[in-house]
Amino acid sequence: MRSAITLAAASLVGAASAGTPKTCNDYKIPVTVSSTNAVFGLDPFESDFDVADFVTTIASHTPEVSASVLSPFAVNVTETYTISATFCRPGHEKPDPKIENTVLIATHGLNFDRTYWDPQLDKETYSFVDWVLSKGYSIFYYDRLGVGESEQVSGYVAQLSNQVAILAELTKLIKGGHYVGGTGRPSQTVLVGHSFGSAITSEVLRKNKKLVDGVVLTGFSYNSTHLNGLEFLEAAGVRIAAQQQPGKWRQLDTGYLTTVDLFASVTTFFHEGYYDTEVARYVDDHKVPFAVTELLTGHSFAIKPIDFKGAALILSGRYDFPFCMSDCDGVLGNPGASIFSKAKAFKAISLPGTGHGINYHTTAAKSFEKITNFLAANGL
Repeated sequence: MRSAITLAAASLVGAASAGTPKTCNDYKIPVTVSSTNAVFGLDPFESDFDVADFVTTIASHTPEVSASVLSPFAVNVTETYTISATFCRPGHEKPDPKIENTVLIATHGLNFDRTYWDPQLDKETYSFVDWVLSKGYSIFYYDRLGVGESEQVSGYVAQLSNQVAILAELTKLIKGGHYVGGTGRPSQTVLVGHSFGSAITSEVLRKNKKLVDGVVLTGFSYNSTHLNGLEFLEAAGVRIAAQQQPGKWRQLDTGYLTTVDLFASVTTFFHEGYYDTEVARYVDDHKVPFAVTELLTGHSFAIKPIDFKGAALILSGRYDFPFCMSDCDGVLGNPGASIFSKAKAFKAISLPGTGHGINYHTTAAKSFEKITNFLAANGL
C-alpha cells in the first residue's frame, strides 16, 4: 500500500508562529469500500426555491408529505475514492519506527473540512492538533469524501454509510502502519469525531467493536428527544452552494448546500459571549458545503448499546444547538451511559460556555484538556 502514497509535503515543520513543533505529512489515499447507500425520492434542486420547498416538505408533520422525500430505497455500492489527509507527530526529530505511540484519528463535521482541527487562527487557543501533539499524541485527520481536497462526488451521493466505510478503512490502514510518516504501527488508536463526524465515528465503532482502543465524540448526543436536526436546517437557511458563491463552488452540483450568511453560521455553531466575532467571520469565510444526503442521513446512526470495551467520552458544549436544543446538561449521559455500558470507562461532559462548534470558542482549550486528561487517565 505504501507504493500508492502520494506525498504532498514530506516534512512540514510548524513555524514558530504555528505553535507546537511538529512534523506533518500530507497524503492522497486510495480507499476501496463497500456500503449500502440510501437513494431518496428527491429531484435535483434547480434553484433555492426548490431548497426552500424541500425544507418545508421534510419539516411537515403530515407523514405522507415528509415521506415523499424521507423514504429511500437502498443500493449496494463498491467504489474506490481518493481521500486527502494529514498525519502529524510531535517534534522535529527523525521518526523512529520502533516508537510505540497513540494515534488519534479525527473526523470533522458538516460545514468544515479537516482544518477544523487545525485552523489558521491562534494555535494556542484553537488548534486541537497542536494541543494533542504537545501532550505526546500523534494525529491523523482527513477531509470527508466530497469535501476539501478529497475526491468530489455528487451531493446526492455522499452520506453517512459511505463515510462510515471510508473511516473504517482509513483506521485499518493506520493500525497497519500506513500513512503515519514512517513511525510504524501505532500502539493504540483513538477515534475522535465532531458532530456528523461523531455520527460517522459511532457507526464505525458499532460495526467494528474491537477496531480501536478509545473513542471521543464531540458536538454530539445520542438523546433523540433533544436532537434538533430540522431546526438546525431552518436556522442555517441553507442555499445551493454553487449558486451562492459560483466563483468558489461552481464545480459542485446542486446537492451541495451551505449556510446562507455569517449570522446563520453564528446561530448554528456559536454561543453568545464565548466567541470572538473575527473568529466567527473566519469560520463563515472558510465554511465548506455539505451534501443534502449527509443532512438526510446524519441522524440515522443507531441508538442502541455498543459492545465496546475501550474508553468512551462524549463531550459537547452546554449550549449545543443542533444536538441538545441549546442545553446539554443532563442530556449526554442518557442514554450515553447505557450505550457504552460495556466500556472500561465512560464519561459525559457538558462544557460550560460553549456551543456546537467547540473548537472555535474561547473555551476550546478547556475542551482539549478534558479530552486528553480523559485519555491519559485511561491509559491512552
